[in-house]
Amino acid sequence: MSEEVSWMLYGATGFAGGLIAQHAHERGHRPLLAGRSAPALTALAESLDLSYRTLSLDDPAALHTALAEVDLVLNAAGPFLHTAAPLAEACINAGVHYLDISNELQVFLALYDLHQRAQRADVAIIPGFGFGVVATNCLARYVSDAIGGAEHLEVAARIASAQPGPGAAATRQENLPYGGWIRQAGHLEPQQLGTGTTTIVFPDGPCGAMPVPTGDLEAAFQATGAPNIVAYSAQGDPAALNPQAPAGEAAGPETFRSFGWARATGPDGATAQAWLQTGESYVFTVDASIRAVEEALTRSLGGAFSPATAFGVDFALTIQDTKRIDTIPAG
Repeated sequence: MSEEVSWMLYGATGFAGGLIAQHAHERGHRPLLAGRSAPALTALAESLDLSYRTLSLDDPAALHTALAEVDLVLNAAGPFLHTAAPLAEACINAGVHYLDISNELQVFLALYDLHQRAQRADVAIIPGFGFGVVATNCLARYVSDAIGGAEHLEVAARIASAQPGPGAAATRQENLPYGGWIRQAGHLEPQQLGTGTTTIVFPDGPCGAMPVPTGDLEAAFQATGAPNIVAYSAQGDPAALNPQAPAGEAAGPETFRSFGWARATGPDGATAQAWLQTGESYVFTVDASIRAVEEALTRSLGGAFSPATAFGVDFALTIQDTKRIDTIPAG
């Protein structure tokens, strides 16, 4: 990769941000590290020999100056309810592409509302490069295309993580007041959290799943136009999520298996489903976000997109140790 700084990683000192900074450095990138904590930024930047800038989103002048130095921003600072919209709007004003790793329904709604402004500015706004959205979005488009357009669409993610970041819990807490949602007849409809539970069969067996109001829901609509969509979070047996860890020993990332799933039903009743299998969810997220940066910097994109509409249904398959499964072999 070029030695020039061409993009900014905002939220570089968070749990996911630190992992992304390290992986970017390993792949030869020279991102500008940014965030609110000067001591933490200094330490991280010095350890990776990268440039950094202490930056608050409520300082428009400093933000404008920083964005003038880059072509793209990858936002890893959650909860994204506070960071996504102001940073994306600043990026549009500066002519800079915006990507993030969010999975919050309200964030996706706000960012997709910026589509026309982003088009006029020739700027790409693409949220959702965490495991859950990338996996379900690429599968949703894949199965919908397989039947010529879905009338009903279901998607699910089953995350397996060696060390869940603290930001995930904070994000869930901040989004609880918005309640549950599904899409019916083309419109988002409220649904009480905890209702609509079902069982989904994954390659390693069935597990319970509950509808969740995540960004997957809106990203699936953006990718397929299906009028009826439910997004689920699936919970597997902890032992099944970590099958290779010896008893009494801590599991490493290589022992985990995460899954995505999507099922499309057409107006004529035709159905198609597929699964995505990968490893530890943060490993996937880190790889997917860097690959998205690389893709966005080499493409001409203007507007707000989901991962699949921006980079195609096979984007998820570019991530190491990831495969798509069309049929689960009979036991």
